[in-house]
Amino acid sequence: MMHDRIWYLLGRKVANELLPEEAEELEHLLQQYPDASYVKEILMQSWKDKQKEFTSGDIEAALLRNKQRLLEVQSQMPTEPIPAKRNSKVFRLSLRVASVAAAAVLLFLVSRIWLGRGENDKREQPALQQLVTKTGSRTYIKLTDGTSVWLNAGSKLHYPKQFEGKNREVTLEGEAYFEVATDANHPFIVKTNACSIRVLGTSFNVRFYPDEKMATTSLVTGSIEVVADRRTVRLQPNEKLTIPYSLPATNTANVETPPIKLSTLTPVKDNIVVETAWKDNKLAFKKLALSEVVQLMERWYGAEIHFKSEQKKSLVFSGVFENESLTEALQALEMSGGFHFTKDKNNIYWIE
Repeated sequence: MMHDRIWYLLGRKVANELLPEEAEELEHLLQQYPDASYVKEILMQSWKDKQKEFTSGDIEAALLRNKQRLLEVQSQMPTEPIPAKRNSKVFRLSLRVASVAAAAVLLFLVSRIWLGRGENDKREQPALQQLVTKTGSRTYIKLTDGTSVWLNAGSKLHYPKQFEGKNREVTLEGEAYFEVATDANHPFIVKTNACSIRVLGTSFNVRFYPDEKMATTSLVTGSIEVVADRRTVRLQPNEKLTIPYSLPATNTANVETPPIKLSTLTPVKDNIVVETAWKDNKLAFKKLALSEVVQLMERWYGAEIHFKSEQKKSLVFSGVFENESLTEALQALEMSGGFHFTKDKNNIYWIE
């Protein structure tokens, strides 16, 4: 019974469907049953190129290789009676034979599943739609499953016209707020280049702009699992996960990647939360360097802002803007002291 559970979990691992709690269970079982680790090695070696498209010929070749391994191990088994003192060796060898056989069978089952999926994907691949917001604009869309999505400025959302299969999957570049329609049988998955978020029904914000050093996922209600940097983190309401994903292109040998950071959401004033204020048409930030504030404002207002003085970039500001124009917002920050700004004939703002 326990071995059946190991084979089941190994099959899910090879198919890349293993949940975090199942991964922990599998690791514990492999420690209890060391011979099962041999099966794992065979499977991972045979399936290391799982991203390629497999044909029936590929499957037959994989099965033939494992059959040959089985015959090689069997050929090592003695045909004459074995003295009692060698029973332990024979037992281990028999386990090895059983392991290879189990691996071959499991590889066959997973192969069939994988090939079937590949063929189904070719036949039933849903057409992807793309929603794009330019800088200075925001938009809203309701997906066919009932999920509501608010898309912030300078963002792209790829989603199917109609969700099919076991997962509801979208891809995001930029920032979006999701209110996911509950469907326990079809998890909702948001993919970015920095992380992947899995939910059943909840409200959360995802921020991933390629020109920023950090990606963030902020949970408002419900529960989500975030997979990033080979780790899985489960968030609770009012928590935010900050994920570093960009490093300098050169001289990275001695550069340490900042750790993934779990924190709480950032209130500014009057129950306004920095991470989600934009959904209600509010530009909010707290204790942010002026260089980052400028980046936010350029995207929010669709404008161009430059620094004449590099020293001004490190000034720190907090603020909330709703109906103010860019000029009015900069004037409010200017009154706090530390910098001046001008606007040239090309409508470019300069900070000095």
